[in-house]
Amino acid sequence: MFELPFKEVSESIIALTIGMARLYPCLFLIPAFAFTELKGMLRHTIVLALALFPMPSIRASLTGQTLDWLDLTALLLKESIIGLLLGLLLAMPFWLFESIGCLFDNQRGALVGGQINPALGDNTSELGHMLKQVMILLMILGGGYA
Repeated sequence: MFELPFKEVSESIIALTIGMARLYPCLFLIPAFAFTELKGMLRHTIVLALALFPMPSIRASLTGQTLDWLDLTALLLKESIIGLLLGLLLAMPFWLFESIGCLFDNQRGALVGGQINPALGDNTSELGHMLKQVMILLMILGGGYA
């Protein structure tokens, strides 16, 4: 009696998990969704909400297939690697502007204290961080994530 609804729910949960496996590494690398600012339940809620969009197509492609635990683990690993590669490609423009700002700070001598005495603190560049934040702002305002 309860077998058919339980099967549909379990297929939806598996499809949602596969969608989340691609999104977690991708959003981990993109600074606009940086998990340094988003913590805990909010991070999982954003990934879950974004994984709801590809879930019906993933579920439709999995219908009629029987997946054992080894196949499901391999599929989750493959999706995680694809998400990691997508995240690397999407995060490169932000890293580019951050490194340009770090280069400017290095050329004007703002990082010379950290080069002489590394115990002074972390080697962060204020201009690099600002350029990365400006790039995030311009991408969001310009519809870069739409």
